[in-house]
Amino acid sequence: MKFVSNLPDQEHVPYKFIAAEPHFKYVMSYMRSSDIVMAGAIGAGFPAAHMVWERLAPTFHPRLLPRLMMIQVPFYASVGFLFACQSSYFRFWGWKENAIEAARWENEASQRNSEKPKGWMDGTDW
Repeated sequence: MKFVSNLPDQEHVPYKFIAAEPHFKYVMSYMRSSDIVMAGAIGAGFPAAHMVWERLAPTFHPRLLPRLMMIQVPFYASVGFLFACQSSYFRFWGWKENAIEAARWENEASQRNSEKPKGWMDGTDW
C-alpha cells in the first residue's frame, strides 16, 4: 500500500516508473549534477539578485541588508535543496526523463541480496 495515494503507477507516466516512495538515501544518491548546480544557483542567485537590486534602487537603510541576508541565504538554500530533491523524485516517478537512473536502479537491484532475512521461527535446529 502506498503511503500517498495519488502517486503514479507504471501505466500513467511517460517514462519508466522506478519507485513510488524511494528512500531518502536513494533520492540523494540519484541526484544528477544538473540538480545540484540548479540548487546552488537558486541558493546563491536569488539573494545575490536581491542584493544587486537593493544597491541599484534602495528601499531601506543599508545597515539592514546583512540582517536580511541572514534570513534569505538559508531560506533560498533550503528552496534550492528542495528543488533538487523534487527533480530526483520526478525521475523516480517517471515524470522526467530517467534512462540513466532506471539503468542504475536495475543494476543495483540485480546486485542486492535477494535472500529474505531469517526470523526467529526459521531455524531448523529445534
